[in-house]
Amino acid sequence: MDRSAPDSDRTTDSRWERSSGADRAEPIVERRPYVELALEHPDLEPTAYGDSFFPDAVPYALEGTHRVFYWRPALEPGSGEPSEWSGVCATTESLSPVTARASTDFDLVSRRDETTAVIVDGTIAGDSTRTLVESYAVPDVRIRALSESRLELLVDGTVVVVPAGTRRHVSIGERTVNRVDGGGGPTETSPELFVRFPGERELQHPAIGADYRLFPSFGLDLEAVPSPLAVPTANGELDYEALAASLGVDLSARPYPERVLWQAFAYTAFDPHADSVPALRQFPTGHLALSDDPDRRR
Repeated sequence: MDRSAPDSDRTTDSRWERSSGADRAEPIVERRPYVELALEHPDLEPTAYGDSFFPDAVPYALEGTHRVFYWRPALEPGSGEPSEWSGVCATTESLSPVTARASTDFDLVSRRDETTAVIVDGTIAGDSTRTLVESYAVPDVRIRALSESRLELLVDGTVVVVPAGTRRHVSIGERTVNRVDGGGGPTETSPELFVRFPGERELQHPAIGADYRLFPSFGLDLEAVPSPLAVPTANGELDYEALAASLGVDLSARPYPERVLWQAFAYTAFDPHADSVPALRQFPTGHLALSDDPDRRR
């Protein structure tokens, strides 16, 4: 008697297409001094929580190279050419180039009309807890100088020096805020600036102004991937490990952060519940670029 395949051993066909010429701008791969800034308010009660399944940036080391991999675009279109940068600065809100033109300030909070979303507990390029407040005076935080060995900040007029490979915690003057949800009237908060300067890192990021999502090669040869692709599923959901095995990608040979990027790639490109058809391209560097066309249906 014929038996249907168990839920853990099914496949569903997933169609994909090769990307058009509009998606051909090559990704950024630049080694620069890299700074992380997080302005937190741990004495406030959070009112909002992040809900991203995957972080926007994944830091990890591979073959002796420390990299920060942004698979979703984070740089603004006006960020200039990477050759002009003296470094990059990542905050809980943004990724920005550091240039030699002048003292530079960065997005440490998020403005929303008449309110400000401040970070209670922050993660760089990941989920953070927040609360909405009124009439918030944002601390003045600027980078005055940045080299491969030294970071010089100006925090509300005070110079803070951070050598490469270290981090600093800077306490900032108390502020009075009103929570948007009422929260018992005016509240005192003492912001804390957390500074991390690991030194130089290799930034990998989609081309400025491009709308594709970027992934490592994972050792995958896109020419050998059929369309439609038989995507393994378990209980009706994508089985990303079985998908890797079916494509000859050895996840066990890759560092854990890159396995996270594989999950992001697999779910973004081949989720059996998605309606749009992904467009894929592989650059000469081996990087994979993924974009969706909502007008194309599987």
